[in-house]
Amino acid sequence: MVKTGYLSLKDGQHNGEVVRAQLSKESLSLQREETFLVSPVEAEVNGPEIDSSKERTVCLRRQKIGGLGLSIKGGAEHNIPILVSRIFKDQTADQNGGLYVGDAILKVNGMSIERATHDEAVAALKNAGTEVVLTVRHFRAATPYLKQAAKLADAENQLEVQIEQSNSMPNHDSSWQTRNSALGQQQEANARQPKPEKRWVDLLSIPLLMARVSRYTPGTDKLRPNSFELVGMDSMSSGILLCHNAAELKDWLKCISANIATLNAQSMKISNNLLQPSDQILHMGWIGERLPTVMQMHTWKPKFLTIRGSDILLFNTPPVNTRDWVRCERTYKLYEVITRVYKDSELMDDRPHCFTLQTGDAVSNHHYLCTQTRSELNVWQNAIQRATQAAVSKLGTKTYGCTWRKKVVGLTFDLSTGFTLFDAQNKQAIIWRYRFSQLKGSSDDNISTVRLQFHNPNTDQVETQELECPHLRKLLHCMHAFLSTKLALVDPTFMRSTTAIPGEGPH
Repeated sequence: MVKTGYLSLKDGQHNGEVVRAQLSKESLSLQREETFLVSPVEAEVNGPEIDSSKERTVCLRRQKIGGLGLSIKGGAEHNIPILVSRIFKDQTADQNGGLYVGDAILKVNGMSIERATHDEAVAALKNAGTEVVLTVRHFRAATPYLKQAAKLADAENQLEVQIEQSNSMPNHDSSWQTRNSALGQQQEANARQPKPEKRWVDLLSIPLLMARVSRYTPGTDKLRPNSFELVGMDSMSSGILLCHNAAELKDWLKCISANIATLNAQSMKISNNLLQPSDQILHMGWIGERLPTVMQMHTWKPKFLTIRGSDILLFNTPPVNTRDWVRCERTYKLYEVITRVYKDSELMDDRPHCFTLQTGDAVSNHHYLCTQTRSELNVWQNAIQRATQAAVSKLGTKTYGCTWRKKVVGLTFDLSTGFTLFDAQNKQAIIWRYRFSQLKGSSDDNISTVRLQFHNPNTDQVETQELECPHLRKLLHCMHAFLSTKLALVDPTFMRSTTAIPGEGPH
């Protein structure tokens, strides 16, 4: 998405200064208006300082009167680009400030017109709708000629008025003519003096790849009213950008977030071309984490969360090379974590869109996380669920060491056979086995003991199996992952199965 607009900037140096924000597919650029002393010759010949090597994107809103407020020349039949030849004062193109006489129009709403005839270009502009996005590049060599042509057109429009004025002037004596000649020479000299001219100059440009957007005061749960901050991967900040209203803020956030997501997806695709199929990057992006501090206070810090292969990884900064991947802050197996989305009534502070990543890890057993929007939360929830199911399907089976009736045993989760308990000294010695569909309930003491209740179809009784496990949380999370994956596979025999496997059941 592309967008142009005017925002107020607060960054310590610019307190409420109006800046022009230009959002492209790759970056957000900010410009400030400055005044320069420019001679008439320089202003006429050189025009504004524009980088003619780069394409720019300008978004115009068509007006009912005046349309886009510009005229064009050129076309394929003349072997020259479609050029902006005039910009009419106080109309859309002039008010936008991002378009200049001499700009070559390359695309209209993403459709190329580089090989279009003049009439085809006119039709494309007329039929482009209310919101018109122009992709342009400045054609400096043509600027003086186009400006001269515009002046001649203005002169022709005023010629009749000037002739009438000259015919109506009374005869004057020679002394008046002498005084008038001197006055004209003085006016001509004044016209050659440098004059102040306002121009938009680049203030900063932030690449959107792996950038993050925040609406909060750093470290807190306090929203900035109608404001946001964009921080690049290199920690460059846009400063606080203030929108006019909530609707404008929502539109900016939507456009910026969409462009960041597109660039991140492209980056993942490039990286995945170099990775094994089992090690693909499935999703990544910025989230906020609520961390404890001294005096039982909490602070929010940005974290970069990534799903890669069967792992979910937490970084302080985005990984950009092989070395970064091994320096992540935390790594967990997807099938040993579980997520829980918080309702508004359960939130720990004023930040909405929160969820926990419960890990069962001894060092950090959970992470309280948040996203900027509800849609981002939904994307993360779906991505984690899909990646977990893919990891379990690939894994197929997982075993944990436990104690059952004071005997060291192994408990295996298997997508095909369900639960299997075997003697740790002899893996062939199966103690009991149940299908996933036979599990009727479970409970635990949140320390090491879990009780699993199974239905035995042979006796029509519910049997309770009690286990001691040193990694209880991981075992329970893995069991949940296998159960949900089994359901997701939509096995026709899974829910309908009510008979025991021949030769299996409790031993």
